[in-house]
Amino acid sequence: MGLQRGTTGKARNKCGGTETGNRGAPALFCCGPLEVTVSAPCPVLRDKVAEGLSLYNVPWAPPRRSVALDVIEADVRVPLGRGTYLSCARMQVDATDDGLRATSPSGTTCSAATGGDRWTITVPQAIDARVLIDIEDAVGLVLTTSWRWLGWVPLHAGAVVGDGCCALLTAPSGGGKTTLTAALIRRGWRTLGDDKLLLRPSGSGRPEVRALQHHFNLHPHTGRWFPEVGDLERLPTYSTWTEKRKVRIEDIWPGHAGEQGTPTHLVLISRRQDITGLGLTRLGHGDVLSALLHQAVIPNDRAIARQVLSTLAAAAQRLQGVRVEIGPEAYADPNCVAPLEAMLR
Repeated sequence: MGLQRGTTGKARNKCGGTETGNRGAPALFCCGPLEVTVSAPCPVLRDKVAEGLSLYNVPWAPPRRSVALDVIEADVRVPLGRGTYLSCARMQVDATDDGLRATSPSGTTCSAATGGDRWTITVPQAIDARVLIDIEDAVGLVLTTSWRWLGWVPLHAGAVVGDGCCALLTAPSGGGKTTLTAALIRRGWRTLGDDKLLLRPSGSGRPEVRALQHHFNLHPHTGRWFPEVGDLERLPTYSTWTEKRKVRIEDIWPGHAGEQGTPTHLVLISRRQDITGLGLTRLGHGDVLSALLHQAVIPNDRAIARQVLSTLAAAAQRLQGVRVEIGPEAYADPNCVAPLEAMLR
């Protein structure tokens, strides 16, 4: 079943602070080191793309790389590719003579010309739920690929900073990054986010990490341990795949959102049903590197793969590693993270 097309869609301009109206005028979004201009005549498509780009709400100072993103409708169906550059859950990305082209089962495609300054997302004219899901993936591809081309490595990780320490928090999706971050925030730490970061070597050779998002994805049961989050059940779920709710960090913990740090530690989180409290063990550099590799995506392009691997390997050599095993009710004790803090500081 096709989705009804709206007529009043608006897209927030993250750089200029204004909004586009109903005529489909290009909208501008700042996503870390990128300045993305979106052109999409269809309000449904424009709003879907804006929904993805607006998540990156941490302001970065210029200079930023300009990227144009056109979203169009067409009835031309492109066969699903082989994924020679990158293979994702629903998207196959292939290198072409002209740049990159991603294909997906819904018929949605995403392509970039050589140089990466202009991207095009093409969708079938019958817009349904599958198309909207694939648009989310396409927007993610535009951003992550463009960030890598600028020398940044996107990480699926959180980070906290305090007292000269910056700890990367790593775990699989749903593995506990957000809850541990919240436990540290209420003890005075600041956070760069719980899910998405950018990493690269600084001019001194030390790793540098930057924030992209100043919101958390919290499960309603978090309120058992952190009453300050309020009644999360009243908020809508942000995805059909999760019960989590999206909240702004500053709305709950004012003054605790940071923008950058020099990583000193890596924390590898795992859940344990058979323990109470937290268990802590040291990690070697090999385990730290393994944890970083599991939080990054490495395309099948030699130059990009070399850049990503060298960045992660150099960072791993400078980070002290800690494994944190967390019992199911550990956070009922507000002081449970004190031993971890002592180890980090």
